[in-house]
Amino acid sequence: MSAGNDARLRVAQVLLAISALLMLIGAVAAGWRIFAFAMGGMLFVFGAIIYASVSVIDAVPWLVRLISRLTEPVWHGELLHTDGSEYKIPYDFDEQGNPRFIASAICAAIGAHPPAKDAVRWGGVPLLRLGKHVYFTEADVQTYLVPIAVKSPAANRLLLLIRNNVLRRLEKRRDDERRYGKEQG
Repeated sequence: MSAGNDARLRVAQVLLAISALLMLIGAVAAGWRIFAFAMGGMLFVFGAIIYASVSVIDAVPWLVRLISRLTEPVWHGELLHTDGSEYKIPYDFDEQGNPRFIASAICAAIGAHPPAKDAVRWGGVPLLRLGKHVYFTEADVQTYLVPIAVKSPAANRLLLLIRNNVLRRLEKRRDDERRYGKEQG
């Protein structure tokens, strides 16, 4: 909650407390009854309006976050990296749900040579060999791209694309699973 909303909430609480006190005075005092009830009712309405407006202001970002989590597009297992020409960067997930990026596609998208046929490490990071493909893991693709991204705009854009479109969504999904448990269905 921002400082302004916090101050509005305190003002609303004070107005509600004063209105309750004035209503109590109106119930027991004979001479001031009409004035106390009128002022207490008016302060109660103002306090309730302020309190409700702060509640709505706080609820809107929460609602937007909820809607954005529910309306994310379905992943199709590839990124489209456009840097003069279009490269499709395929990726998939292992049994634990961690993404793996095909190393030759990553290298082609940034203009680097693909890993050698029998290479165990490429660009200082280990390669993961499964079937006919050689992969970079979630952490290794970032480790590989960060030093190259300093000098290469294509590598920088690809790194941002991977972080924004895959890793951030994956982190949201992991956070949802921690918070709400595994999704049904």
